[in-house]
Amino acid sequence: MEQKIENLPPAQTTVTAAPSQENIADMENNSFTLSCGSGCAATYTAEEISQDKTSVKVKFKVENYMNDKLEETNEETYLFYYSNTGEIDKIINEETQKNILDEYILNAQESFKEFAASLIKDKKVEIPQSKEQNNSANTKYRISALPFDHEDYYSTCYVKFDEKECANRYPRYSYPENKNILEEYGIKDTPTSFFMLPKINNLQPFILGYTDSDVEGYDLIVATKNKVISSLQIAEFDGETVNDFIITKNFEIELYTRKNTTEKRILKKKYKIQPDGKLKQAL
Repeated sequence: MEQKIENLPPAQTTVTAAPSQENIADMENNSFTLSCGSGCAATYTAEEISQDKTSVKVKFKVENYMNDKLEETNEETYLFYYSNTGEIDKIINEETQKNILDEYILNAQESFKEFAASLIKDKKVEIPQSKEQNNSANTKYRISALPFDHEDYYSTCYVKFDEKECANRYPRYSYPENKNILEEYGIKDTPTSFFMLPKINNLQPFILGYTDSDVEGYDLIVATKNKVISSLQIAEFDGETVNDFIITKNFEIELYTRKNTTEKRILKKKYKIQPDGKLKQAL
């Protein structure tokens, strides 16, 4: 734990003044527990939260247990860096200067990520957007390049769990942290997350993902400022069938079906996004 990481990339956003410490108890998720082996566990409880222009500093009380018996209590401090869309970029251990998103096991990473998300959800951290950021003409959104193949997306992001490749090829916006983007286009849906595709003229296609229920689904929405032009359910996974999609470089939407992921996909319908944003069935 002595090695230090040099030349860390700069933070991508700024944050506002520190929230008061007494509000920590109001957080929905102010503590979490990590497994560290057989009978070993460590519980992290946030005690202090402060902010500056580049990061959010959280001091944790860490209680180490062995076979449910408290063995040791100490303190650890971490620096949380967020992107301008509210997603966590890196989490640095202040003592070791290591990024836990690179160094820690996946289960530990996920626990820290969930805590980072709860800071925003519970308004303990606010990431302001300038007028330029709120103006879509001046905002550089992260766009998912076409073709967008759901099978490849799932393989890259969940089977291979290649986080870097996933972020590069399938940049995803979390909700409600980025609901202002959807509201700008008149979209009132409340997905778990969403993707932005390349524009067609002045029209913006979105893929909305609903992944927090037993039946997972995805919708395609084409919108312009404050107005939805068209929408279509393009995927559903209900435990009995797998219905997924490919959106080609020519904005053709190919809908596929099969009983499970081991079977070959069967093309069942095809649509194309028209220049006016409407969807026309081609098959």
